[in-house]
Amino acid sequence: MRQHVATFANFVCRFGEKKVLLDYAKEFVISAFTDDTLIREYGHTQFFFYETKLVKLSGDPENPILGISGRFIKNTVLTREQLFDPKRGLVQDEASLSTAPSAHFVLVLNNHRLIYFPETAHAPDLNAFRSTAFHFIQRKRTNFIDARYKEARDADEKVTKKSLNEIHPSPTLEIVPISGDDEIADFLERYEILKKIEFRLVKPNDEIDGEELFQDIREYLNPLQPENTKIEIRNSDGLDIDHALPRIQAATTTDNQIVKLAGKDHDGNDLRGDNHKFQISAPVDPIPATRSALTRKLFSIFSDLANSETIKVPQESQAVTEKIRSLLGLL
Repeated sequence: MRQHVATFANFVCRFGEKKVLLDYAKEFVISAFTDDTLIREYGHTQFFFYETKLVKLSGDPENPILGISGRFIKNTVLTREQLFDPKRGLVQDEASLSTAPSAHFVLVLNNHRLIYFPETAHAPDLNAFRSTAFHFIQRKRTNFIDARYKEARDADEKVTKKSLNEIHPSPTLEIVPISGDDEIADFLERYEILKKIEFRLVKPNDEIDGEELFQDIREYLNPLQPENTKIEIRNSDGLDIDHALPRIQAATTTDNQIVKLAGKDHDGNDLRGDNHKFQISAPVDPIPATRSALTRKLFSIFSDLANSETIKVPQESQAVTEKIRSLLGLL
């Protein structure tokens, strides 16, 4: 019987150097998830969000915790060209079957942590979720720019699309799986020779990156305005795995670094891994019957992991609290 588990990630959405997800939550980010007319097509497959809404997860009226909760659906068609018959062998037999595997998700707006729960076999993965969310946020931002431009022109204000695009920069989106110390240690044990470690630094939302080394690197390189920053460590004869472990664990503490590993396993086979390979997961059993109950259970699991510090959650700033309060009218 398939075990149902939830995984967790950091949803890092930025708009230029200064603005983050919450700065445009009311204007278009929330509607990028809740507008059920939006569809991303990839070949014969459609990706879209369904039964998605802004929800209050917990907290008192002065300090609410809000999230976006719903389903992510992959609507596609499975096809076959042949089947095997014990008496006749391979037989040409074309057939197709419509299928729509799905995942339930909760995006906690206060700390931009994503709780992801595949509901079915072959549910769309985090990469598909990221591509779809990014595509919809882009579309909603374009509509936002067009509306601001029309309003300004109707009011006889001098404005250009270029200036509006500079004021409201294009989005970037990274979804970084949340890794666990034990999961990293277990994966590293599979290596006989660890040849390469690559750290890719993701610019955080509005939180402080707690790992001093990476914070210093970001501050040092920020004047260059890099789009991408990587640190690569190589040794073809093998890096010291025992010393690598605490450094990889420290790098993933704030969920703002993507780590890639490469080397050989104990059988001499190539072995590669990244945050997806050593991400934290938690069983969900039993599965609640209703959407709202499932959302509550997933958030409860996440909260328990945060309270035990298995998952590190940034301290909420006053600015974030005020932005969250401003969204209460949308409930």
